Amino acid sequence: MLKLRRLKVDKFRSLARGAELRFSDGINVLLGQNGTGKTTLLELISMVVRSDFSSLAKEEFAVEYELAVDEGESLVVRVRNERQPAEPLPEPFTRGARDVYRSWVEVLGGLDGRSLLVLDPALGLIRDGEPRLAATATPAGVEPSFLWRLIAGVPPFSKQFPYRLLEAVVAERFDESLNLFRRITEEDALADLLVLSPGMLRAEFDAKPLIPDDLVKGMSQDYQPSTRDYSFTHERFQFLARLKDMMEFSSAELGVRVTESHPVPGGVTFVHLGKVVFRFAWKNGGFIEHDRLSYGQKRLLAFFYYLACNTDIVIADELVNGLHHRWITASIEAIGQRQAFLTSQNPLLLDYIPFPSADAVGKSFVLCSSEPREDRPAWIWENMSQEDARELFSAYEVGVEHVSEILQSRGLW
Repeated sequence: MLKLRRLKVDKFRSLARGAELRFSDGINVLLGQNGTGKTTLLELISMVVRSDFSSLAKEEFAVEYELAVDEGESLVVRVRNERQPAEPLPEPFTRGARDVYRSWVEVLGGLDGRSLLVLDPALGLIRDGEPRLAATATPAGVEPSFLWRLIAGVPPFSKQFPYRLLEAVVAERFDESLNLFRRITEEDALADLLVLSPGMLRAEFDAKPLIPDDLVKGMSQDYQPSTRDYSFTHERFQFLARLKDMMEFSSAELGVRVTESHPVPGGVTFVHLGKVVFRFAWKNGGFIEHDRLSYGQKRLLAFFYYLACNTDIVIADELVNGLHHRWITASIEAIGQRQAFLTSQNPLLLDYIPFPSADAVGKSFVLCSSEPREDRPAWIWENMSQEDARELFSAYEVGVEHVSEILQSRGLW
């Protein structure tokens, strides 16, 4: 599984420069008041693990981060995007200039942490001090999935590292509202698949779609060129069975429609999938579709769908919004071995996260404070100190106060 071990921010929007955060392999909680940049930090974490800084193509930034996989491999990535001197506009424009931004990437790894790859916008890809590809033949550091394309097939990285990076390209921020729910149930083009042969489908190689692997497998097993509508019961999908039980329905179905399919050279067919339709049946025989669910049910459905798409990393903003106590417990348990980055203004979340040791407490909390500036404050994010972690864990073990109360009484939240 892919893990984000460390993140150093030299320049990024309103975050104070020089912030260096270390993360737990399990659940990480970002604590701060409203407007302190929790969502901004979550968005940056999502960009880092997805290797996608495309939204910052016209913005200056500089970050360094460390990624690791279970097999013990790790690498450090440095990415920066800088504004260059303005270039004159081409003819027929005779006045003015346009802003130009260029991105640099350096990848360090191995036992000695040496520089393995450098992506220079002028020189191209440099490995072992020698240019390997021209600048025009290499992906820019702000292009989606640039990192896995850079290290694929390059020693000393195994095949597992690029594969895990590709799996993480859908680790977007699970929003605090219903945006993801609307995306999967209302968009006309949810995903593109490649039909390699009967019974064998896969996602496009450069963009893993936001659909569960179980759905791809189900489509592979049931695919027929003439079929447009596919339906799967909860017996086929574990996440759908969990939702059915938690919301106390007797059965659940997931339907998806092929909106377009056309062959391409090489005996391959492109299949475009439309929106997903969920249908739940009550024990008395009635049924309800996803658009008639309550706000909390929609949030729960969207989160479990999100988990089914993300095997390694979870990034969730205000996770407990609209969820019942039992559903909060089930959601935390369902995260399982994934690394998670969570925020919540609701103290309920904190009371459902287990803390086995003081060390785990220190690694699990990232705290925010403000730094005064002339125009507006800069938000300083830092890990909880060892002393605060020991005190919090001691109070936590006693079990008299809620975690949120311990944090507030010690001025940590």
